[in-house]
Amino acid sequence: MLPSISIIICSRNPSEALSVRRNLLGTAKYPKSLEIIVIDNREKNEGLCSVYNQGVAKANGRVLVFMHEDVWMMEKEWDVVLLKKFRELPEMQILGVAGSAYLIHHPYASWAAASIPYTFGKVVHLTEKNNEFFLTLFNERDGDQEAVVVDGLWFAVRKTLFEKCRFDSETFTKFHFYDLDICMQALEFGKVFITTDIRVLHKSEGAFKEEWKRWSEIFVEKWKDKLPVKTCNEPPPPNKLLKPGKIDLRGKVKIPRW
Repeated sequence: MLPSISIIICSRNPSEALSVRRNLLGTAKYPKSLEIIVIDNREKNEGLCSVYNQGVAKANGRVLVFMHEDVWMMEKEWDVVLLKKFRELPEMQILGVAGSAYLIHHPYASWAAASIPYTFGKVVHLTEKNNEFFLTLFNERDGDQEAVVVDGLWFAVRKTLFEKCRFDSETFTKFHFYDLDICMQALEFGKVFITTDIRVLHKSEGAFKEEWKRWSEIFVEKWKDKLPVKTCNEPPPPNKLLKPGKIDLRGKVKIPRW
């Protein structure tokens, strides 16, 4: 029987890859329906677009999940929730857990800069280096929101999308903007969504250093005729003045161990 979901992970740390594999199998309702594809990238050090294209070529599931190896699923039966959303939203090509319904391009292409009400999602972060454990709120609302781009820490793609496009490994040769670029491609064929019904924990935070800025310029140059971009359906306005924030979870929520 073919798997329902293929999970594709670019790995540079075998122990992290083993941990996330245990987490995926331990939290799924139907672990036997998962296909976990871990691509060891320590020697070749290829960009994520190239690695993910390799994963797509190997995948047999009808929904493909791309995730960092330092991400854990926080809730049981996430696989059931994921497949249900792709069944109920046939126009949906990509589903993420954080992102924005509006992508600005100046001075850089940062989805988080759009802020509320466009940003959406809730992600738990655990940074042992700084001894932090917190929930990042990109919006206080729960549920689903139509978007234009999602963050690459975890996102799912309908496999049939890759019959029409692929990760742009020729343009994006490192580890930035693979996520925004595939979303921009997906908008040509359907819709992108974000959900808070699938909660993940990320054992790091994003970094916006000089290298990221250089790749932002490359992304903007590629999509300059389409940027800025936002959904046709405006997100509901906030009922009060809100800003993205953090909720400290230490002492309130038990840190999972896998």
